[in-house]
Amino acid sequence: MTTKYDVIVIGAGPAGSVTARKCAQLGLKTLILERKTLPRDKLCSGMVMGRLAHEIIAEEFGPIPDTVLTDPRHLLGYMLHAPGMESRVLEQKMPFAWRRDLDFWMAQQAKQAGAEVRDNAKVTSVEQREDACAVWLDKKRLDARAVVGADGARSMVRKQLYPDLRLEYRVTYRECYAGELSLDRNYFHLVFPLSRVRPRFDVNHKGQFFVLEGSLKELRSEVNKFLRPYGFSAEQRPSWKDGCLSGARIVSPPVSAPLVPAQGNVVLVGDAAMVQLPVTGEGIGTGLKSGLLAAHSIADALAAKRSIAEIYLSRIQNLLTTLRGLSTWDRKLAEANKAGAKALFTAFAEGFRATLDIS
Repeated sequence: MTTKYDVIVIGAGPAGSVTARKCAQLGLKTLILERKTLPRDKLCSGMVMGRLAHEIIAEEFGPIPDTVLTDPRHLLGYMLHAPGMESRVLEQKMPFAWRRDLDFWMAQQAKQAGAEVRDNAKVTSVEQREDACAVWLDKKRLDARAVVGADGARSMVRKQLYPDLRLEYRVTYRECYAGELSLDRNYFHLVFPLSRVRPRFDVNHKGQFFVLEGSLKELRSEVNKFLRPYGFSAEQRPSWKDGCLSGARIVSPPVSAPLVPAQGNVVLVGDAAMVQLPVTGEGIGTGLKSGLLAAHSIADALAAKRSIAEIYLSRIQNLLTTLRGLSTWDRKLAEANKAGAKALFTAFAEGFRATLDIS
């Protein structure tokens, strides 16, 4: 027994939800498969940053409800910290949420538009055929005319397309503590304890919790030292902690960067397509953009009986070109590492503005 769809989207993050929502609106029978139980948590700052994310969310989903946002509902920007330096503020008003709430709101909107949403659905493989794909959930097969890999930085779909691709990741840890520090809760605090771009960590407040994220194990003594004046004790224990692999970088074989995000009837969007912005690592805006491009490309290709990958790759080139241009900021930050905290703050501030202003 098989079930046939026009489009199966694997992953219920922002990129997957906007893809599915738009495909359903365009009249395609669409299914989202999410391996975790919804609403599911995700290690991420939860800031909706930059023009691209703001414009697409407003146009495709509407205003983010207050019930989705946390406390504070909006951050006023970044605050940069380094030893021996006066803290620097980067003003940028940003909606602020736990990602479980933001992502679930978007997935529900996809469902309301007509997409079927199925959680606890772990995809084990994707098989491409001449004009269709088979998606396997253990022994159950689902057939689709197109498959969208929106399954994050460790994408199974990407691995199916590029089985010989080797990636390197950073390990990011998160610890969530009950209570409040005396740091200004209206800012996202980014700390460079070694006056280098990495390793680093950040601090933010969400409701009744304060959250630490970053290279926490590597920088444990520096974390304790920085936070002590703000009311943190090394004896405190988090209410919960977790971690993830992030910052995927291609090691081998040599391929063009960003990754070519499509083959045949399968396309990649969001973190699976490696379209995160440099400097901040923000991926919601670029994920949403790639998802919309994928949805329209699939609809047009199926209607005209043309190659899905060909149309999608032609339409996403502007975004990939923009990302290649912005990648120079990674080199500039690396150079600033050698010049001290002041140069690092300046380079980060300039890169922050450059990446958030894309549309």
